[in-house]
Amino acid sequence: MKVLRLDLYQESACYKKPFAYKVTETYPLPPYSTVKGMLHSILKAEEFIPMQLSIQGTYESIFNSYNTMYFYKSNEVTTMPLNTHMLFGVDLTIHVKADLDTLEGIIEGIKTASDHFSLGRREDLVRIKKAELVEVKEFKIDEDFEELPTITKPIYIPKEKLPCYLNGINYRLNWKYEIIDEIRQWEKIDVMYTDIGEELDEGIVLMDSYMDMVFFN
Repeated sequence: MKVLRLDLYQESACYKKPFAYKVTETYPLPPYSTVKGMLHSILKAEEFIPMQLSIQGTYESIFNSYNTMYFYKSNEVTTMPLNTHMLFGVDLTIHVKADLDTLEGIIEGIKTASDHFSLGRREDLVRIKKAELVEVKEFKIDEDFEELPTITKPIYIPKEKLPCYLNGINYRLNWKYEIIDEIRQWEKIDVMYTDIGEELDEGIVLMDSYMDMVFFN
């Protein structure tokens, strides 16, 4: 199948975890909702466009930054420094599965954009190094590989699609929401953040023409 592959770079970024107030903690990779939001912005979409995402990538290091938080109460405004965890030197590979018109619309939106792109917070600028359609194919782990394939980039793998037992960190990531009684109700996806070197020893895996693994949500 044809999917869109995006190669991105960010000098620094914070993908804020929900309910992290005193310290702004970051996910190691942008969650699905963050990437979906960027793509919908590129498409200038006013409603949800069906798509699936695979998110993987690396960063060089984590550093701390301090930002000012403002508290508003009646006529009084107070401030306090907020410790923010930041990722430095982020390289991302994102695959997008959608209908061809949507994929071509994203490519065209990137080419004709008049504003900068951001991923994470508004100030987390992102450079789109490459946007291209690639072929993704299924491979049987016990038949199509001479040696067991290993994870070459940290990646989110939806728990329901884990091909075998792997070590990693469990997250529950936001995907999309609907407003019920004026409150956002998020649909969440349980994933495992799996690091470099983990071996896949059974099942089926998707790989693109660069032989990078793909796990769609």
